[in-house]
Amino acid sequence: MFMVRRDFDYIRECGKVNSTSAKPVPGILLIGGAEGKKSGEDAATQWFLKRANRGNFLVLRSGGVGRHADWICDHYRDFISSAAELSIDSREAADDPEVIEYIRQADALFIAGGDQNAYEDYWEGTAVEDAINYLINEKKIPIAGTSAGMAILGDYYYVPSHQGVHSSEILNDPFHHNTKDIYHSDFIKVPFLKNVITDTHLDRIDKNHQETRYGRLFGLLARVVHDSNRLSAFAIGLEEGAFVAIDEKGIAKVFGNGADKGQDAYFLQINGAEPEQVKRDLPVIWNNNGQAVKAYKIAGTPEGSGKFDLNNWSNASGGSWEYWFTTGGYAGFKRNPIK
Repeated sequence: MFMVRRDFDYIRECGKVNSTSAKPVPGILLIGGAEGKKSGEDAATQWFLKRANRGNFLVLRSGGVGRHADWICDHYRDFISSAAELSIDSREAADDPEVIEYIRQADALFIAGGDQNAYEDYWEGTAVEDAINYLINEKKIPIAGTSAGMAILGDYYYVPSHQGVHSSEILNDPFHHNTKDIYHSDFIKVPFLKNVITDTHLDRIDKNHQETRYGRLFGLLARVVHDSNRLSAFAIGLEEGAFVAIDEKGIAKVFGNGADKGQDAYFLQINGAEPEQVKRDLPVIWNNNGQAVKAYKIAGTPEGSGKFDLNNWSNASGGSWEYWFTTGGYAGFKRNPIK
């Protein structure tokens, strides 16, 4: 085991960094955030690591290294040459040449969960941002993100500096103070995620999370449309057990453990009309006769389910369409299957 500690942490959990032999295949893996090493995660991980072509797997994060690279070494050693984690916790570290070399050696990059605001604060506008975009768009390696790591892969991205906004907050006041950190197109450039905002943990309900995030995703999309004055905006939202695998041609399928709930991925597009009301201290109204947003839902399975074409957002199979709308705020928000 090789470890260096400064204002960043780097640990190589297994293998030897190989700088020449791998020929990775590009791809994107979006992860809903909390399946917990079940069959869907295994299938999605294999899909992702096969694209690394026995190259170097790197986990990128802030707040100290974790155990994900170690887990990869324990269960998927035959897929990789090496597995390592790199935690970057200051803007100074994000411009360190040693840090940049660790990143540029990667043949598969996994951006961990955590605090997407820290990722923006520490990495945006630094050599780390340039290195990540080099990997994606020049070296063309596969990239994955879970939770906060998925949030920053969208062309639009929400990185709250305070508490994350709840569905009721954004729908009852689209300019709630927890919505101020919505940004566009100046961070990570991921093919097929142009004009897309993402969200995870859509179905999470527990003592600390009293509302699901479906309304939040809808509200974020409403803000994107309002702020950009454009109808060409999209959203991808995942329940916690869903894994969206997007191949090099922009075709997505969804992995999950095949359970009845918690494995769904949603692909949202505007249905021809901007919101009727997006104003401070007033509820969002985005109705369009109950057809404001079209969403394609695919339930994930271990085999990989469905097909969704991110080139045109219309060719789809293996799932079902829904309309999402609100007649007024959180109380008026509904999701109706299209008959």
